[in-house]
Amino acid sequence: MSKKNKVVGSDNSFINLRDGAAGQVLLRLHANKLGSEGQGTGYYGRVARFTYSNQNVLDLMAEQLPDMKVGRITDVMTAYTKVLLDVLSSGHAVRLGSLGCFYIAPMGIAENPGERLPLTVRFSPDGTLLNAVSKVEISDSMVAAPRVEFGTVTDVGRVSADGTLTAGGTVLIAGSGLRIGGEDGGLWLAPATEDGRPAGTEAEWKKISIFLYNFPKKLMFTLPADVASGKYVFVLRTRCIGSSKYARKEILEGVSEAFNIR
Repeated sequence: MSKKNKVVGSDNSFINLRDGAAGQVLLRLHANKLGSEGQGTGYYGRVARFTYSNQNVLDLMAEQLPDMKVGRITDVMTAYTKVLLDVLSSGHAVRLGSLGCFYIAPMGIAENPGERLPLTVRFSPDGTLLNAVSKVEISDSMVAAPRVEFGTVTDVGRVSADGTLTAGGTVLIAGSGLRIGGEDGGLWLAPATEDGRPAGTEAEWKKISIFLYNFPKKLMFTLPADVASGKYVFVLRTRCIGSSKYARKEILEGVSEAFNIR
């Protein structure tokens, strides 16, 4: 159960690039449950990380090029991105200096010589990039139990960030472990107690049935228009394992922080 979500408006802010120790990452270890006959051995690791947005990169480039206007840097970034997309969509590979090469590659294994495999884009890093990454150190390693984690709960149609959602409005939830699956999985809107716990019986909760997005890190849906004003929480249950086709034997549950609906 997570208690870290934040209800905000649609004025998303950018991450603080100075957070965390430079050159260090946190490694989260997950139990391997996908081995033969569903009995895995050991753990696989995932690095906890920030993802730099275009704005983050633009800010850093502006620091490197103080004599160039930010608008000009933005134009160069936009043009560079367009060129890369045009070249790749033409079927060619693209080398990015000393970083490496983007190229088109087939996915899967063909069952017969005439089968056309689907294509994807892959990246092959050069030695310079591999050497730079090799200098990153693991600051800590911890076993992470699977869980549903609410990050932000955003009222998409509103700009203000006063901690409320609107009945009938569109809501975007970002976090991890959010993808809903399994016959007993779902997302419910439940009245909240004063200390932020679900109140009432499950029969009284409103189940969200239609989703615009149902992804491991993103849910988007419309709140029921007939919800009365008051204090609520989201209750999410799922058996999904990320985006894979496998289902968990145990169901995961997460409860958001309380918010108001008007």
